[in-house]
Amino acid sequence: MRNFITTSIPYVNDSPHIGHLYEFILADIFARYKKLLEEEVFFQSGTDENGMKMVKSAEEKGKNVKEFVDEKYAEFYSLKDKFNLSFDKFIRTTSEEHKIGVYKFWKLCEKDIYIDKYSGFYCISCEAYYDENEAPNLICPVHKKKLERFEEENYFFKLTKYLDKVKSLIEKDKIKIFPTEKKVEILNILREGKIKDLSISRDIKRSKGWGIPVPNDNKQVIYVWFDALLNYLTGLGFGSKNESLFERFWQKGIVYHFIGKDIVKFHAIYWPAMLLSANIKVPENIIVHYHITIEGEKMSKTLGNVISPDDFLKDYPYEAVRFYLAHQPLFSDWDFSWQSFDAFYQGVLKKDLANLILRIFGILKNIDLDEIDFESTEFDSEFKKYFKKFKENMENFEFNLAYQKYFDLVKNLNQFIDYKRIWESKHLEDIRIIIKGLLEILKAYEPLLPETINSIKNKIEIKNGKFVNKKITFSPFYK
Repeated sequence: MRNFITTSIPYVNDSPHIGHLYEFILADIFARYKKLLEEEVFFQSGTDENGMKMVKSAEEKGKNVKEFVDEKYAEFYSLKDKFNLSFDKFIRTTSEEHKIGVYKFWKLCEKDIYIDKYSGFYCISCEAYYDENEAPNLICPVHKKKLERFEEENYFFKLTKYLDKVKSLIEKDKIKIFPTEKKVEILNILREGKIKDLSISRDIKRSKGWGIPVPNDNKQVIYVWFDALLNYLTGLGFGSKNESLFERFWQKGIVYHFIGKDIVKFHAIYWPAMLLSANIKVPENIIVHYHITIEGEKMSKTLGNVISPDDFLKDYPYEAVRFYLAHQPLFSDWDFSWQSFDAFYQGVLKKDLANLILRIFGILKNIDLDEIDFESTEFDSEFKKYFKKFKENMENFEFNLAYQKYFDLVKNLNQFIDYKRIWESKHLEDIRIIIKGLLEILKAYEPLLPETINSIKNKIEIKNGKFVNKKITFSPFYK
């Protein structure tokens, strides 16, 4: 099976924070999980670099826009190595490859594009217009800023032409939205019947020349969302001379979009409608993660509580961050504090999981392993139940539940070693059980701790059904 796994692409109007890292890591864990099942994976992210907010942010910093977005792109891309993210592609919406794909898509949708006058209230931070009923007192519901009124001539996309089809696809789970409450929310919006055609360009003067020009019209640039959503196609080579990746992973694969809860409407309504217009397959899965609060407060530069990914690396190994974030609930807001993070690192990761692995290797070091045939044990069926439940939770994107189940296995094995006093008894059947338990744990935790688990697996050799134990050392998460 082929899997195309994506994150949304963050705006580069500021530096990355823990929320961006959270989404990257969630998608990376799922990509590695699919590889664990020996399925084919293409994993993509990138940066959204067009739009007025980039111009505004660059001006505030006294920098040229291109120079500014290049700097911010580099900050986001650096997370790949810092947190061992397995991106196959990191697309930039200012790249020529993206622009070529956008123009091809515009051509495919041309029958549904027209020119009209537009006036409305706009949030630059959202890069979106709001009706007065959507934004009481003309305050952006997301950013809590006063909306600006604009009036201009724009290109429009016949969004309303495709709304019934989009609704039907969601109702029939041809487009699955996780969690169910977000599916219900989108269907309620569609049933209200208040959505209008979508303005898909902006006046080039208002945009200060920054963006992808509308084909054959140098007075307009393409609206940032109509441009940005296309990264999912252009990153696969859509519009290029070689569209083999696009054919394999989009048209003939299963698509998974990981996004934040504030951009569901763009992905669940606008995006499928655009694809229907272009006669391109719609995405099968939209996974909506919720937000992180910081010690009970919304993350905000004004409050000074924004957490940078680099803040973690001052005192903790990067895999501790991956491990911690995977254990948080995707489908509800959750609160971060340094105290809870450190307690989780010191307790669950070091005291329980790492200590169990060290204990098992310590026991095996003093055993004549040539005597042990570990291929079957009386607990094999129990271990299979763990992985079956693990897969069920992972396929429903309940990563925290999947790993809570495996933490039960970690605790049970620690208790089993204590109860049986295996370091003294050296009973062969007990040794077989802890070896099989160790292999089961390494398999499940590899998506979270890829570097460490692989280093441990490299110390294990299996010959003719016998377990060969080499010297084990712990790096990097065990400090």
